[in-house]
Amino acid sequence: MFSLDDERFFVEYADGDNTFTMYWNVNNKHISKFWKKTLLSNYIGDNNHTNYAPLDKRYMNRGFPNTKEQQWSRSIQHICDELNDAINILNTRLVEYPLITQHFTPERVWDKEVFRDDFNQLHHHFEKLIGQTWSMSDWYKDHMDNQMRWATHCLNNACHEIELYVVGVTSKEESFGWTGLSFNTFSWDGVQRKQKIVYDYEDKHINDWQNQGIKWGALVPYYSQLGKTLREVFQDGDEYIDDGNISQHCLMTGEVQICLTGPGTEYSLYTHDKQSGFVKWLEDRGLDYNDPRVGAGDAIMGTPALELFPDVSWQALDDIIKKCDNITAIGFADKNLNVIPSKSTRYDYTWQEQYKAEKKMFSIDPNARGMKS
Repeated sequence: MFSLDDERFFVEYADGDNTFTMYWNVNNKHISKFWKKTLLSNYIGDNNHTNYAPLDKRYMNRGFPNTKEQQWSRSIQHICDELNDAINILNTRLVEYPLITQHFTPERVWDKEVFRDDFNQLHHHFEKLIGQTWSMSDWYKDHMDNQMRWATHCLNNACHEIELYVVGVTSKEESFGWTGLSFNTFSWDGVQRKQKIVYDYEDKHINDWQNQGIKWGALVPYYSQLGKTLREVFQDGDEYIDDGNISQHCLMTGEVQICLTGPGTEYSLYTHDKQSGFVKWLEDRGLDYNDPRVGAGDAIMGTPALELFPDVSWQALDDIIKKCDNITAIGFADKNLNVIPSKSTRYDYTWQEQYKAEKKMFSIDPNARGMKS
């Protein structure tokens, strides 16, 4: 069996009218079966729970530009504008909450002296405003309408999007970037939806987390809770985050991350030198790097189907993908690469159209019933 159920996962990347479809072989680990079943039942299978929730295209292809000068539709200026707008909504409407005094510009984003502290502070505001998946904050539950909740999520998404943009430009890796397939947005298209079902990991899923290293093209689970992982706290040097907002992966929604970072398909992104500091940091906190429950490694659910591109290097595939700022379809294909209609869906809109529709919806009614998936 070349891929779980003899079906490959695919993503149709798009740059305007030009499209490129990339395929992955899904392995048969417990975590992989769990992910596929949940993706189908929540989002893209027949009679799925959210009635085909929209893909969040404002937080999707991240860290793709590799120079400050590179033209990219979601520029630093535009993300700063979205972020400042979200801050303004919260400052003017959530008057009980302390004023968020930060204002973001491209010049400040590229200032190495303040960059890390700025975004750790910003993320801490998000944590306080939203709480945790299993314990939402009183601010989020009792003091916000949907426009303010939307703005709160904008803080988090813009924070991480800008962080990855900066890392992509400054990284010494041969390639950098991530695709996140998330449906964590409001239903701006007017369709009323049920909430996604969030599933807890079982021991067999946790045990699939290993420290063998992650390589270019790997499919890994989406972080389906709030806050940060231990690795993120370490990498960010985050001294603001509360312990209650640090947690390893423990929830599954069917969303997925695609690693487009690293020295290639043969070598791990994490070298021994890069890991030694993290291992010591965990040990100082009484945690074992090799314990799957710590979640220090990765759960690799699939790898790129390079056999379908025998004359194309991973670098060439990476270059094709990173010219694309859109994704127009995801799902599963049979062994002949025929799309399986009952396990796939299309998203024929742009992030610009999504943002315009979201802004319009909340300008008409701040408590619009566009339910989050």
